[in-house]
Amino acid sequence: MAGSATEPGLSDWIGSYLETLQTAKRSPHTIKAYRLDLHAVRAHLAATAAVPEDALTLGDVTVRGLRSAFAAFAAERQPASVRRAWSVWNNFCNFLVSEGVSEGNPMASIAQPKKPQHTPKAFSPTAINQLVDTVTVEAQRPAESARDWPQRDLALIATLLLTGIRSDELIRLDVGSILGGCRAPVLRVLGKGAIEREIPLEDSWTAIVTAYLEERYARFPAARRRTRDRDELPVWERHDPADPLFVGADGKRITRGTLQYRVRRIYRRAGIESERKRGALAHALRHTFATSLADSGATMVELQQLLGHRSLQTVQVYTSATNDAVRHAARHNPVYGLLGSLGDGPG
Repeated sequence: MAGSATEPGLSDWIGSYLETLQTAKRSPHTIKAYRLDLHAVRAHLAATAAVPEDALTLGDVTVRGLRSAFAAFAAERQPASVRRAWSVWNNFCNFLVSEGVSEGNPMASIAQPKKPQHTPKAFSPTAINQLVDTVTVEAQRPAESARDWPQRDLALIATLLLTGIRSDELIRLDVGSILGGCRAPVLRVLGKGAIEREIPLEDSWTAIVTAYLEERYARFPAARRRTRDRDELPVWERHDPADPLFVGADGKRITRGTLQYRVRRIYRRAGIESERKRGALAHALRHTFATSLADSGATMVELQQLLGHRSLQTVQVYTSATNDAVRHAARHNPVYGLLGSLGDGPG
């Protein structure tokens, strides 16, 4: 029986697994989600075995039992919830294998709903033209208030459009993230998993960011006093490398809230707010960057490197979204010429 001194039951092992998650410093939210999924499927497993939940043993964790349990679990939930629970149980079963109490992971034989392949929604070329025109024109006018900063906003949009970096990656950028100086700049980005990548940039981006840094230097007298001995240096060298690249109206590192607010405001001013996918603000420009490069012929490996994805499969959604480019490539298949000549023969 489960819970005996000689043979821990399934519930005991679930408790041990959750303790390892706590030891590994997983967030309370994650542990709670794991617990709910483990207990929910356990309830269906008990119903399948016709025993109380606390009486379940590891011997009840079979392919047949789990298949029935997940079928009942899936009947009450959305596919995304089933995929999440499948992943939780897969991790739990791997834990049992690592503890030497299970000979194999039965989850490989349990079907899970396929993850839908969403095509990222990118802005159309017309929308991008409107966006660029709007931020360029606004950068040439005086600020409407102390919190308004058109030149900074232009630098933000230009950086997002030309690099495709994530919001968090942009927020973490320092002045020292710009390598190679103003002639051949390369942006060093710290991505997910603390993995760095470098994105080359061109003169037009350099000019925009230089103008922003000049204006920023003039905006904050305290910063100028701190670096008074650098006034004669190029603006790139007046700031400490550890200084944030993008700041808010208070001169401190820009926050996610400020970034998202400014991006949404610019979309509205450009008249393209309705074109973005719901919930995607700065991220909509990442999709646009990737799709534009895919349309222009960038390979999956190149996109993977620029976007900082670990898997080529993740990048594939951008190449599959470029139907015009795919059709253009397919149209040049030489077999079309061969088949076309057949149509010229006798009818």
